[in-house]
Amino acid sequence: MQILFHLGAHCTDGGLLIRSILRNRAALAIEGIGVPGPGRYRELLGDVSTTLRGEPANAETETMLLEAIRDDDTADRILLSNENFLCRASKVLSTEGLYPKVAKSAWLRQCFPSHEVEFALTLRDPATFVPAVLADLSEDDREAATDVLRLDRLIWADVVMELIEANPGARIVVWRYEDAHFIWAELIRELSAHDPFTELDGAFDALEQIITPDGLERLRTFLKTHSELSEPRRRKTIEAFLEAHARAPEPTPELDIPGWSDDTVQHLSRAYADDVAVIAEMPGVELILP
Repeated sequence: MQILFHLGAHCTDGGLLIRSILRNRAALAIEGIGVPGPGRYRELLGDVSTTLRGEPANAETETMLLEAIRDDDTADRILLSNENFLCRASKVLSTEGLYPKVAKSAWLRQCFPSHEVEFALTLRDPATFVPAVLADLSEDDREAATDVLRLDRLIWADVVMELIEANPGARIVVWRYEDAHFIWAELIRELSAHDPFTELDGAFDALEQIITPDGLERLRTFLKTHSELSEPRRRKTIEAFLEAHARAPEPTPELDIPGWSDDTVQHLSRAYADDVAVIAEMPGVELILP
């Protein structure tokens, strides 16, 4: 069996991706793809993985987990999603960089030592990621996170490399938060591994967050009457409609972050582009780009 863990990251889709996939639960089940409701496994996996602390689960524990998670025993692929699999939002930032506990992903893998495990992770420009994470924290947690924040250590390549090293041989899929609305249908397909000829709902769920209702309706109509468009042309079309019908962007949280300036934002964004280029060359990593 294949088991995919969607690790987040925090402040990327807010659970929207797993909800999009859950909308298609019945159709995916026909193909042997199980999408259990998050309430069935999030606390359970946290308890079991913490108890095992990286030791492989025995056959009895593994069977118990699968029986608790699966709707039935016919699925040969299961999708599990939780942005807190690695840590709570208050622990995302540290003196070591982003996600200092990413090696604990191996604890999840060892819950199912008899099965093939995969991981999926969203990247986000630290220039917007850091303010978004801090804005979601309580005042005390925000102050603690700001105290340990190292602006020179916000490197996603380090996170991905540690994920690789902790889980040798595991398939790892990553994409950029900034691209998600262009490739949402592809993300659903990559995570679920469904038949590409199966038509699923939810392809516009992410785009719906940033385009006006009128713009989305016009786009749907255009794509329906131009079904012959290649994937690159389709994405160009989405980009054109988004440019013409974008919703007003949400204001960036204004926070007092030591050392943060306009120059910092520009530097982080440039470094992020280099970071993604490094990740694209990592063996075993599948980077999904528009």
